[in-house]
Amino acid sequence: MNKAARHAILALSAAVLAACGKPQPSADQPLAYAPADTPYAWANLEPQPQAMIDWSSRQMHAVMPVVIDMYDGLLKQQKALGERETKILAAVLDELRGHDTLDKLRELGYKPDARTAIYGVGLVPVLRMELGDTAAFKAMIARVETKVGEKIPTGKTGAQEYWQFGNEDVQFVIAVQGSYLVATLWPADANDTVKQLLLGVTRPGKNLLDAGTLQAIAKKYNYSPYGEGYLDFAALAQRLSNAPTGADLEIAKALKLPTDVAKDSPVCVDEAKAIVQKFPRIVAGAETYAPPQLRVAMQFETEPALAQALMAALAAAPGTGAPAEGLFDVSLATPLLKLKEFWLKQADAVAAKPFACPEFASINEMFAKSKQQLGVTIPPPFSDLTGVRVTLDKLEPRKDSKVPDAASRMLIGTNNPLAAVGMAQMAVPQLKDLKITTDGRPVALPAGLLPASAQLPPVWLAMTDKAIALSAGQGSEAMLGAYFAAPPSATPVFLRVHFSGALYGLLGKYADVMQTAMPAAQKDQFGAQTKLFALYEKMIRSGEFTFEANANGIGMRETVDLGE
Repeated sequence: MNKAARHAILALSAAVLAACGKPQPSADQPLAYAPADTPYAWANLEPQPQAMIDWSSRQMHAVMPVVIDMYDGLLKQQKALGERETKILAAVLDELRGHDTLDKLRELGYKPDARTAIYGVGLVPVLRMELGDTAAFKAMIARVETKVGEKIPTGKTGAQEYWQFGNEDVQFVIAVQGSYLVATLWPADANDTVKQLLLGVTRPGKNLLDAGTLQAIAKKYNYSPYGEGYLDFAALAQRLSNAPTGADLEIAKALKLPTDVAKDSPVCVDEAKAIVQKFPRIVAGAETYAPPQLRVAMQFETEPALAQALMAALAAAPGTGAPAEGLFDVSLATPLLKLKEFWLKQADAVAAKPFACPEFASINEMFAKSKQQLGVTIPPPFSDLTGVRVTLDKLEPRKDSKVPDAASRMLIGTNNPLAAVGMAQMAVPQLKDLKITTDGRPVALPAGLLPASAQLPPVWLAMTDKAIALSAGQGSEAMLGAYFAAPPSATPVFLRVHFSGALYGLLGKYADVMQTAMPAAQKDQFGAQTKLFALYEKMIRSGEFTFEANANGIGMRETVDLGE
């Protein structure tokens, strides 16, 4: 491991926590091993539902053989890894080959309905996952060692054995502890106190399961019990600002980190806390986790006043109140004047009470410069913009032309569409005789607007008192009425990105076209990728990402409609 990687790991571990204590015999779940004050965590409170296990197993059966063959080919061609690493990866791929369903993976010790948790002992990451058969997992490791021709280095702390990988600086460690697989890392010269804290041999005095932090997040945001987590910036800042004590101190010494914290001025401490409180936490969780739909949400929490200001500045994007359409559909709110007003208010607040801490002087300067830059008037038509929506309905390759058979639509929300069209007519001479009104009826654009060599489909223009719309493609003008009518969402969904699973099929078609021009050595590898596109098209009917301003800050949601 190079010095840069080592420093990154040590920086990640810059503050440590985890108070020692007696184990809680009644709570043998992964979260019972996580310190209650860990600044980050992710876990499933309950095993995933059987319907999800069955669906995943069917997809694995189709996808895994293709993926293993593809990686096997890449492994044989690569020259970056050494002989030992290549042998290990080849042996692991060989173990996975033929275990192409979740039930078959049980033969390697995997448990499809396992509880899993990722958390920090301090900031040192720990993965703890239930195994279905610890003997089978150990047997798999033994077979890998036989195929590689050497033993994986091992170690022992107290009665706990582990496998270790790494160098003289940092070691990545895997252990089987009871019914759990545990993975973490530590410095090569870590003492037994540190090792046993990280492996969970020494349990925390207060654990995350009993603290109920994830349960509270799930309740507040209506997440399912199949996955939730958080990154607590406020807790992280608190740990970074205090010197470690107790078990924390032992880990800090092992990581060769400073055990004393420089004393900041009270002003700097208070201002740092005030900044963190504006963005205290990120939380995430699975809202729906069973066929036919997966829906995962993430929330960037902000202080209430900032959340209200963002809701006022970020309007809903065009069409987000109706289902998305086509192969690809993206909508973006563009309330430039409101966004300018929002940012100027923040700049004015900083100017009225600038940060006194010298370390935050750059923030004062940044707001001052941005205020000067935003002080200019935003001219029309940009000042009138409210949003943009673009939809790709068709994009089929043609054998007789390099130009695909395409159809698409675009809507531009504006408070003054007549002015925008008028400016376009003045700028483009071919449009000067165009007759259009705000009745929403499509008008064909002049045929000579673009050169015939472009082989573009017919283009239509329509307008209402709130938007301008364009469509390209035979018959596409008939879809503009519904395009205008699609309402914005009731909440400020300021960005939506949607794609159809058919997009994977389209990528496969273009991959086939590209494959014909490739050298023979690359065709097999690219052919495997084409197979995967075809499988993905069946697996995923559609995917969608939305971003909205809400009472808790900024929310992001990913929705995937599952296929077969």
